[in-house]
Amino acid sequence: MPNEFSYKIFKYGDGILLAVSDLSLIGKSFKENDLQIEISEDFYYGKECNQSIVLELIRGATIVNAVGNRIINLLVKERVIDKDSVLTIKGVPHAQIIKIEG
Repeated sequence: MPNEFSYKIFKYGDGILLAVSDLSLIGKSFKENDLQIEISEDFYYGKECNQSIVLELIRGATIVNAVGNRIINLLVKERVIDKDSVLTIKGVPHAQIIKIEG
């Protein structure tokens, strides 16, 4: 299975933030009215992966920041997120997942 996604992991205390993007969006930015998103290499690009690996990474993350049609469609299909919680900026979907332990 080819790599479709780019990701970077940030550790903070006991938490893990996973930034994941469709590979094709790296380095692009989108603006619509007051909303803007930049899919920078610094934040979203560390390694490349396929669907099965990205789902494993998401299960282990505390916070997920996801952007792009492919990743958002996968997360909706796998019932990780609800499509109503997705924000779209200039046609590019973006979602954040925060897992609360307790």
